[in-house]
Amino acid sequence: MKGWSVFGLGEASWPERALFLVSMAAMLALAGFGFARPAALTSILNGAFDWTLRYFGWWFILLGFVLLIIVILLTFSRYGRLRIGGPNAEPEFDVFSWLSMVFTVGFGASILIWGVGEPVSIVQNPPPSPVPVDGASMKSLALAFMFIHEVFPGLAMWYLPVSIAFGIIVYTHGVGEYKISSMLTGLVDEDRIPGLYWIVDLAAIVATIGGIATTLGFSAQTMASILGQTFGLKANFLTYGVFAVIGVVFLADVWLGLRKGIRNAARATMYLIGVSMAVLVVVGPTLFTFQLALDATGVWLSNMFRLMLYTGPTATGHWAANWTGFWWAWWAAWSIFVGSFVARVSKGRTIREMFVILVLVPTFLTWIQHSLIGGWVLAPGNFEPVSAAYAAGGTPAAIARALTITPLGNVLAVLFVLVITGYIITSLDSAVFMISAITLGDENPNAINRAWWGGLLAFFGMMSLQISEFEAIQALSPTLALPFTLFLLVILFAAYRVARKHAREADEINAEGDTLISSQNRNTKNEGDE
Repeated sequence: MKGWSVFGLGEASWPERALFLVSMAAMLALAGFGFARPAALTSILNGAFDWTLRYFGWWFILLGFVLLIIVILLTFSRYGRLRIGGPNAEPEFDVFSWLSMVFTVGFGASILIWGVGEPVSIVQNPPPSPVPVDGASMKSLALAFMFIHEVFPGLAMWYLPVSIAFGIIVYTHGVGEYKISSMLTGLVDEDRIPGLYWIVDLAAIVATIGGIATTLGFSAQTMASILGQTFGLKANFLTYGVFAVIGVVFLADVWLGLRKGIRNAARATMYLIGVSMAVLVVVGPTLFTFQLALDATGVWLSNMFRLMLYTGPTATGHWAANWTGFWWAWWAAWSIFVGSFVARVSKGRTIREMFVILVLVPTFLTWIQHSLIGGWVLAPGNFEPVSAAYAAGGTPAAIARALTITPLGNVLAVLFVLVITGYIITSLDSAVFMISAITLGDENPNAINRAWWGGLLAFFGMMSLQISEFEAIQALSPTLALPFTLFLLVILFAAYRVARKHAREADEINAEGDTLISSQNRNTKNEGDE
């Protein structure tokens, strides 16, 4: 028992200990292979990426559309009034803290990284003919695709299904164990298929690690490129040092817990985002940015369904699968831990309130950020050098180049590094919180177990610096997310059944209350007549 306490598993059951050991060993082996043979891992990841999106890119696109319809129907039906944790549950966090945790955890550094990488890449390599929108400039179309993928409907498709299902089944319905497999309660009897729940939790942990590792990889390489090209520093060595500092802050957050650690890191990151975007407005090509943003917004809103369902079936290549398919796969990989984390911090809120904080408000915030970042790198005079850097070194090099040609670029670079650091800390905090919670079945997992998972994820982030091709890192998400796509539909069906049950109970209580009030009113009237 004492030996297991070293891993924070002293009170855990044997299946939970096995879950920790198997998933930890598998991911350590993958990370170790990446350190030892980065070229071989790059080749494997690229192959898996190409195969997944070539044959299943259409599936991710279709599933995203289906999930969007289901989520909207659930949110704006009578089920949208259901409260996470039951009708008497009280919110644990104020609105700003709640929004900060949801926003910084749910989007990571992707807003900055892909806000530069995707528009530049699409202008360089546009959709094959026939293009999805006639008459739009390629820069406006590129930014419109960015809005589709990370503003709306991307925000509504992937996180909310898990948030709704986890919140209703685990909290409102009161399922005992705080695990991903708990969302199967009422659909599949664990005793009838031994080991199924354990396998689901293992797959959830691996998919979560894959999703967060992708962002850690993007963030690590971007940070290294900014430090190296903008400040002329020894990038990789310094980035290891930054990760060491992040590790210290992370461990402090682990001991502080959810309310003080993750919440305060998220709030600080939100302030840094606001400052960095304000500086970008001042030093960037403001007039062009505003004009492009409005034009791209028109393309986006006027052609939303056309762009989100675009597959280019008669065109050569797999352009749509490699963009929209990849994005939806990445969202799917993140949906397990972000969705369950959002449910955790949303106790006391209704499903409609979750829709506002997870979709509507972030839609406005991400629209502003992507408009500013996209206008900055696509502006005449900026696009040419940024595009050349992208062709030579990928997205990290493009971001670094954009900073070097921007007035007060050093100030902006410092802010970007701080924002990326904040995203890493909040994402790492929340990811290990949920991984540990899934492992132990406890919504407040102990700090020791969380520290072990945090060390594993930090190890993945440093390993990514050994992978020469930036694109190889992105293969983890779609490859590990594919098996979970059907699971998302299953848990939504389970959530619907539970929501219907609780809605009926609420209707019965209301009906009884109305009957009691009517009876009291009649008695009062009779007494008055007497």
